[in-house]
Amino acid sequence: MSIRTRYEAWRKGTASALALILAGTLLSACASGSGQEAAPAVGEDGRPIITVAVQANPNVEDYETNHYTKRIEEAMNVDLQFMELPSQAEEAITKLSLMVSSGSKLPDVINVYLNESTIYDYAAKGVFIKQDDYLNNAELAPNFNAIPDKDFVYNAMKLADGSVYSLPRHNVYEWNEGSNRAWINADWLDKLNLETPRTTDELHRVLKAFAEQDPNGNGKKDEIGMVGSTNGWSQNVRVFLMNAFLYADPAKGYLNVEDGKIFPSFTQPEWKEGLEYMNRLVAEGLLSPLSFTQDETQMKALINVQGGMAGVVPAGSYSAFGAELENHMTLLAPVKGPAGFSATPYSPSMPTPLWFITKDAADPELAFKVGDYLLDPEMSKVSRYGEKDVDWSDDPSITAQYLGPFEETEGIPTRLADLNPGIWNNPQNKNWNDANPAYRSLETNNSASNMKKDAAAAAPNWQPAYADGYVTAFPEESISKLSYTPDELKQVADSKTAIDNYVNESAVAFITGNRPMSQWDAYMEELNKMGLDVYLEAAQAAYDRSQAQ
Repeated sequence: MSIRTRYEAWRKGTASALALILAGTLLSACASGSGQEAAPAVGEDGRPIITVAVQANPNVEDYETNHYTKRIEEAMNVDLQFMELPSQAEEAITKLSLMVSSGSKLPDVINVYLNESTIYDYAAKGVFIKQDDYLNNAELAPNFNAIPDKDFVYNAMKLADGSVYSLPRHNVYEWNEGSNRAWINADWLDKLNLETPRTTDELHRVLKAFAEQDPNGNGKKDEIGMVGSTNGWSQNVRVFLMNAFLYADPAKGYLNVEDGKIFPSFTQPEWKEGLEYMNRLVAEGLLSPLSFTQDETQMKALINVQGGMAGVVPAGSYSAFGAELENHMTLLAPVKGPAGFSATPYSPSMPTPLWFITKDAADPELAFKVGDYLLDPEMSKVSRYGEKDVDWSDDPSITAQYLGPFEETEGIPTRLADLNPGIWNNPQNKNWNDANPAYRSLETNNSASNMKKDAAAAAPNWQPAYADGYVTAFPEESISKLSYTPDELKQVADSKTAIDNYVNESAVAFITGNRPMSQWDAYMEELNKMGLDVYLEAAQAAYDRSQAQ
């Protein structure tokens, strides 16, 4: 019988024939928020059944026979049964919405990625139960309470109503916290006897040399000074360059904060100054206008040719560069603008909410305990790397054979050897592709490696850049998260979307010269007409709540 068929049988009541009365008392409706008092169904082996809705995943061969599933069932003495929702997020959310609106009996747990407004809606309707009492109980949640920064994680998971309805997947990865970085062709610098640029003026001179002095040596004037893409990870050229003039974080809608006061970066004189600088680069052929139309695939095809075609490329990862540019591109530290300012948008490692316990859960406390077990340090490694001692190892005699990503530059040795890196993002039956609660610390991530010390491949190119003094330029004050209430979302939904689109479209138009800078005042007037004041009022209220938590 398939997983889905078994679930449907359970949902229609067939499994109730197997139900037994479990020993122990369930949490009261007050404690759990669910009002459920019936004992959970049990499987043929007598173990209580926990039903879990998940998204179908081409990289997960079979949830039921999965190694990760079996470890959970053995440790927690439960029988996990799965309801697979469509793999496409929009379809999965639609199906879940239909189940809720039709009054269908829900699985015990919804373990699906949901946006905050959807979570809030289901929480307000009583579909999801509050987990605060569980999370704050060290006996019920030993793994959550063992997280060093659990207070940060707990507050970050709170909705606008001040409660938490999920368990976290919290993966602390410093590299991702400042992903809006840029890379420069070090070979071109050496060939043209140029110093690494540290200011916008120096960057202009370097880009000009790149475009005019044939650094790729093919005898053609075909080099591009700087280029990005519209959709690649942190490949937006505007972000890296604008942060030389003022703090500009696209993840926060280019909203900024100073002394607790929210304001838009995109209305400031420095924003205009940054647009004028980029317009000059485009006009002089130093910044490719393709940056504003091409996707990541097109950008990679453009730059990854023998000798290289671009001198500076913004990208969150070195994976933007193929073998043709291997060991040629190195990190470019944030450049300073005319006022001596430089910044890197700061995106702190935020928890992803998962494992929502529903109002129909027969034993909410047991469902929660299973979710907390997934935060166990070893289970969190299984969640990412697969089966211990098969796909990964923490045996010192094995980890000593691997070169850690920060071993040479910061003296952090390998403590986790990734023996089978191919398990990630490929079909396998070892885990749920990390789509579940988990916690991996910064130490764990910085000390994991899949590269043997005797391997022919060189260490990642960004290592020497770190050793050479590369640093991010995070601001002292920034916005981590804005949680809007449903009323606030209704109030600002249309204006926020319109403003975001208008700001981005106008920025590109100003930079490429399709809109003259003489229309700056008209741009500002249009923003005010679009309800900018109402949007900022709601953003300020959301920010104030986040500070009060």
